[in-house]
Amino acid sequence: MKRTVADLAKALLNATLILLALCLFLGWKLMAAAAAVTAQAEQIASRVAPLHTAATGLREDLASLRAALQDGQGQHGQRQDGAGLDGADTASAARLGRIEERLDQLQTNLAGVRQLPLQSAEQAGRAGAAELAGRIIRAVPLLQDGSACPPPPGQPGS
Repeated sequence: MKRTVADLAKALLNATLILLALCLFLGWKLMAAAAAVTAQAEQIASRVAPLHTAATGLREDLASLRAALQDGQGQHGQRQDGAGLDGADTASAARLGRIEERLDQLQTNLAGVRQLPLQSAEQAGRAGAAELAGRIIRAVPLLQDGSACPPPPGQPGS
């Protein structure tokens, strides 16, 4: 009887240690995968940063161009005795407006791209954690009913 209880205690301890090792291994793999996703996200973000800087520079250039165009229109309008803007100036102003709209869309898209790696890393972490929890949950009933480990030779049920 003592030997059976001691063998059961050893088996319980062994199963617990195996389950703990499995959990640690899967957690380690999860953390490695999350680190890889984070590294890729940082690479993507570093590639987007120069685009954002360039878009900001373009916006400043467009603002200075618009100011110069408006100054030219003001001087041109005075020269024509209040006749107003001619067709070329109006077309230039309209083109600048369209370019600014496209630049606004570009900056909006860049902001979305910068957020995408963070969202992806968060989603990958949640999916990995859910997979790890699912594996542990599936393993526990097998350990409880003894079907995870076959009985040793010579025991009933082998």
